[in-house]
Amino acid sequence: MLVKLWVGCLPFLGLSEAEGAGLSARIVERAVRNGEVRRLSRGVFVAESVWAGARRRERHLLLVDAAVRQQPRAVVSHHSAALLHGLPVPWRLPDWVALTTDRATRTATPGSLLRLEPAALPQAHVDNLVDLAVTTVDRTVDDCLRELPLADAVAIGDAALRAGSVSSLSLGLVVREQRGWPYITNADRAMRILDGRRENWFESWSFARLWQCGIEPPEPQVGVYDLRGRFLGRVDGLWLDAGVVAEAERCGKYLGEFDPDGASGEAAARAVVAEKVREDRIRDCGLELVRWSVDDMARHLRAVVQRVRQAQTRGDPRRFRGSLQLMPPLPVPPQLVAVKPPIRAA
Repeated sequence: MLVKLWVGCLPFLGLSEAEGAGLSARIVERAVRNGEVRRLSRGVFVAESVWAGARRRERHLLLVDAAVRQQPRAVVSHHSAALLHGLPVPWRLPDWVALTTDRATRTATPGSLLRLEPAALPQAHVDNLVDLAVTTVDRTVDDCLRELPLADAVAIGDAALRAGSVSSLSLGLVVREQRGWPYITNADRAMRILDGRRENWFESWSFARLWQCGIEPPEPQVGVYDLRGRFLGRVDGLWLDAGVVAEAERCGKYLGEFDPDGASGEAAARAVVAEKVREDRIRDCGLELVRWSVDDMARHLRAVVQRVRQAQTRGDPRRFRGSLQLMPPLPVPPQLVAVKPPIRAA
């Protein structure tokens, strides 16, 4: 009965709090064996119903709370801090929490709840969110640029730039402070293609993946108009020198916003038709168009690269009949040197 009360009213707590609620260690262990309670770490538990109903971001927040209980003097960092700051998370969100400390050199072993990274932590790099010590947005982005896969890091950096919580200059200053740190060349490389003008994480992630395959990122968020000055749409990207439009479509752009079994299913169908009409009008203006989905990028990257290259071969900017509206570029820190993309086979 006490366990059911806990599950309903205290979904997450440590063993000391459980004992304060009248739950002995024996009762809690029995609840774990019965599948009512999940152990997140030594002495930290969560109601199984809460865990089962949580999405991956929510589960990671629960893990963050558990990790901080184990290392109360450490600072939440990297992908875990990105989540707390409301930034995108990696494509494959790790099942461990990233913490940074300047008080120890011993790190947690792989497979455990947390990873503890020893690194300098100036007070200017530490913030406080919901009573948690967290690296600032600038420091978080730069740590991610150093240590996450490039596409994940670019999506996080672009989102921070888009939100206005960082600038190219402030990021560049932190990168300069980290000169000589592990994987700093990864940050140098990623900084070259950060662009806060991109509209969402998938555009950023897609264009970074294509860049790794040797395809330069397109001009983002370009407004396309026909010869009569009619607005045809704002496209995700445009390779200006090839006359090719890039459209990175996230899952659920149409049906995800509607009930396919109700009246809104018709609205979804109308949205698909409207998008087809928009594409036809863009092509009528002389532009090529290539589109891909999340599944395409995740499972068929080689095919997407081939389609982009074929479209660039077919395209010819001289055929374009209309006008374009480009978003003004963001400034780039002058101290960063040009870096070639890490081309690898698609």
